[in-house]
Amino acid sequence: MSRPIFHLLAALRTDATPQTFDDPNLAWNDIVVQAIIVGLAPMLHERLSTWQINLPPLALAKLQLTRQATAQRNLDIQRQVAEILAATAARAIPTIVLKGAYLSAAVYPAPDLRGMSDIDLLFQPADLPQAAAALASLGYLGKHKAADEGPGITKHTSTYKRPTAAADTPNPYLSTSGDRHVDPHGSLEECWFGLCTDITPGIWPRAMAHTVNGQPAQALSANDLYLHLAVHLIYHLLMGKPSLVQLVDLLVVSQRLAAQLDWDWLLQRAQQTHAAPFLAAANHLAQTVLAAPVPADIQTRLLAGLPAHLRRTIGSLDADSVMQLSQRPPLTTMRQRVARGISERRATARWATSSAGRWAVWRSALAVTRTDTARLLARRLGLIR
Repeated sequence: MSRPIFHLLAALRTDATPQTFDDPNLAWNDIVVQAIIVGLAPMLHERLSTWQINLPPLALAKLQLTRQATAQRNLDIQRQVAEILAATAARAIPTIVLKGAYLSAAVYPAPDLRGMSDIDLLFQPADLPQAAAALASLGYLGKHKAADEGPGITKHTSTYKRPTAAADTPNPYLSTSGDRHVDPHGSLEECWFGLCTDITPGIWPRAMAHTVNGQPAQALSANDLYLHLAVHLIYHLLMGKPSLVQLVDLLVVSQRLAAQLDWDWLLQRAQQTHAAPFLAAANHLAQTVLAAPVPADIQTRLLAGLPAHLRRTIGSLDADSVMQLSQRPPLTTMRQRVARGISERRATARWATSSAGRWAVWRSALAVTRTDTARLLARRLGLIR
């Protein structure tokens, strides 16, 4: 892990003190640049402002501008969400606002502290066609992919966006384009190469009322929210996606919604839905990297119910592994793609709790015609367009 990332994460820990960072020799410009890249610049700015740390003028200006841009962008996104909610309400479609669009407005201490890269909304499966019609009525165009193609993502198989002349930046937290992609979910099931975990059953009756710019919606209960974020974080790592914002989400929820979290219920629910490895891993990272307030007895009980190989895998996770997993080099050759497919399945199979689960992961490699690599090869050979 680079020193700038080390200092960034150290500053966000619950047990951090200002004395550690009141050091003129710290490479503040590098720390700030890394915070911007990983989407945590607003949180770093908040912490350093609270501590009244005197930053070099250029580093301070970068943090301030990034936070101001995040604030404006989040306002635009909330307006976009409200417009969609008005369209779904007109069709009497219950809608749960997920992840950043909910967290930034209702959980984080201030709405400009949590950046967003897209909009995730949850619908009941039977309502997905009407939700698609609502999006189409607002000018959104959809892209669709079968649930059994590629790595087999099932929670949403479509993404929607309105045509725009603005180009997105490579960093989703810095993009200034007006509209965000909208992902209509039919479940919270996480799937990656045959490893599937579904915590969806029962969440709708427990959902809470929520509003966005005056438009009625729903949000996950605190317990469902924490479990969803925990499972999502570990799958993010399996997918090789940037995950530090998702890790900080767990810290903020565990602090801000502490009175609403029932840890015994979470443990039982995770065991019932086969999500215990992911909850244990997310808790471990949140506690060791950010000193999140995770009850030690709950973590002990979670780990006790897991196979030894999973306890070892979870124990090996740290900030270094988070960065390594989310900074994989791009694939430029077919050989690299094949090697990546094998290594990703090997890493994913480690999280299975049974031989049947491991076989489900490796079986995905046998469905050759459904893999992204096979389709790319077919295009190169002119077999498909």
